Amino acid sequence: MVKTKEQIPGFDLTIFQDTDLFRSSVDSLFLAHWVAIRPQQKLVDLCSGCGVIGLCLAKKFQCPTVLIEIQEALARLGQEAINYNHLQDQVQLINSNLKLALNYLEHDSVDVITCNPPYFSAMASPQLGQSNSQNIARHELYFDLPLLGKISSRLLKDNGCLYLVYRPDRLLELAQVLQEYHLPIKELRFIYPHQNDRANLVLIKCRKTMRTNGLRVQPGLVTYQADGTYTQEVRDFLHVPTK
Repeated sequence: MVKTKEQIPGFDLTIFQDTDLFRSSVDSLFLAHWVAIRPQQKLVDLCSGCGVIGLCLAKKFQCPTVLIEIQEALARLGQEAINYNHLQDQVQLINSNLKLALNYLEHDSVDVITCNPPYFSAMASPQLGQSNSQNIARHELYFDLPLLGKISSRLLKDNGCLYLVYRPDRLLELAQVLQEYHLPIKELRFIYPHQNDRANLVLIKCRKTMRTNGLRVQPGLVTYQADGTYTQEVRDFLHVPTK
């Protein structure tokens, strides 16, 4: 076990991660930069892990924030980051199964929800890896799409927004489930590893509404140049300094 202390570019934030646990990666930063919040709007970050998405947004927008994480070890890292960044008065961390979210938060009380959910269904991956932390974070063992739709719809105010980063190959499945909970997708941005590759991630904005029209697709984002370094567009998007 090796705990690392990491600076997040563009957010003036320090987080803590552990080599033995699930580690947040660039997809979480893509999501953090995708979200827009007004200062006094309430944010809830589901599947918060070490807290990187919710803490980035709390720092950037000065919004009251709640993090919910099922894994105790990851929740401890999140709380350490809250304390280190002096965000105790602004950010609350709940270490709980998301099925119990309504035990802690009121119906129709949240303006914005963010989530980097497990990408793989449990049925699609019968053979899991050796790391229990990785398995919980990456596979739908405790949190699946219907639960995402149910909890988000109950927590969000009318016209509140749900922001996600997800896999394009499950986008249709996700859209169908969220539509059942009156969370139609309103905006998409596909992310490509390299020029001419197929997209491997998609940024998603949903809104709690009965209206299903009005989908916008933003220009795609290419992550890497031929030499393996970030493209200038990604550097600008993530506020990574050019070397």
